[in-house]
Amino acid sequence: MRTLIGKLATLTVLWVVLWGEVAPGTVIAGIGLSALLVTALALPRPAGPRGTIRPLHVLRFVGYFLWKLIEASAIVAWEVVTPRNRLHEGVVAVPIVGASELLATVVANAITLTPGTLTLQYRTETAVLYVHVLHLSSIEDIRRDVRHLEWLAVRAFGGSEARSLVEDAHRADEDARRSTEAEGRR
Repeated sequence: MRTLIGKLATLTVLWVVLWGEVAPGTVIAGIGLSALLVTALALPRPAGPRGTIRPLHVLRFVGYFLWKLIEASAIVAWEVVTPRNRLHEGVVAVPIVGASELLATVVANAITLTPGTLTLQYRTETAVLYVHVLHLSSIEDIRRDVRHLEWLAVRAFGGSEARSLVEDAHRADEDARRSTEAEGRR
């Protein structure tokens, strides 16, 4: 109840400031419009356990996302400048381990915002994210990249149960990556 009154008061004050005068009609219109906005735009709380925001991990998530954004933009720009058909596109199904629907949405949006990739669908019943990729060299590499992004998102915003699930999957991915690199050196 306290947050509802706070939202109404904030929006009403903003309305009055925008009009530049404290007149009874302006205040009444502000209260009415505020009530309409708060009612119409009320978002349901997401189901499931609530997460925690961890600022250092948020910075790491944002930094990784920005790095991937710059890297993918450079690759796509190079494709435009040198128009040869080097695209090997495909759709990869990536199981999401510990992310809630909200965090899966964060991961899906981060993927879609990155040039050269697009989230096609997220199936909630199986927790699988379908990603279209322009440069598909290895399905496991794509899955590992998406799971790494999920790991960063869950560490930044997820609850403790989700964190433990994602940590186990991340360790398994790192072990698989190391063994692949070791076999490649032989």
